[in-house]
Amino acid sequence: MKTILSIIIIVVANFVSAQSVNWSTEKNVRKSITYSSFGFDHGATLQIGHGRYIELFKPLLVTADFSIPMGNDLLDDFKTRLGVQIPIYQIDHFHLTARLNAIFRRHETKLVRMINFGSEINITMGYHKNTWHIAGEFGFDKSISTHLKHSSVMVENYPSITDGWFIPSGGHSYMGIQSGKFISSQIELNIRLGITNAQFNDENSLIPFYTQIGVNYTLFKKTK
Repeated sequence: MKTILSIIIIVVANFVSAQSVNWSTEKNVRKSITYSSFGFDHGATLQIGHGRYIELFKPLLVTADFSIPMGNDLLDDFKTRLGVQIPIYQIDHFHLTARLNAIFRRHETKLVRMINFGSEINITMGYHKNTWHIAGEFGFDKSISTHLKHSSVMVENYPSITDGWFIPSGGHSYMGIQSGKFISSQIELNIRLGITNAQFNDENSLIPFYTQIGVNYTLFKKTK
């Protein structure tokens, strides 16, 4: 079932995380963006989401997305994010932007179920033209609080183990590059790749790289 779902999402082609956005498409007023990502983020994952551009003191992009790993069970593990992307500084075609996300995650194995609340901050700086961009990024993903519920198998082997909330529960930084190219007025092909580093020098807790590929689909406001 999950394999079929993955193929359908790929064919529909609403792909690539809104983490990779070209901020120089100024010839039209942007309205919203539908996106997803297919790639490797601590495992093979699929992500789908939606973003809405709003005008406050700056043109902000408010986003919500949902991602799942590609495995046998569809919803045993997942991650949801609510966030905002903010342009900070621009000089000619060079843009500096920030992204802030609130995160809710769930992960379950035969030994334990983990529910986690976290946050993410990302800084991106790069060269943006109307039809393409390339940028470097640096971010930090923090697991603020995690609730553990151990299975009967775990309790039988370790009777003294306890369930409950644990604060804090780790995090990781990441650094990489992203690039995108518009192939039409609304569709942009994207790629992101980079390396990760676990907090507290816990080298074995993470796969040390990430990559995402796909397409952003952007809607524009009608001009009179």
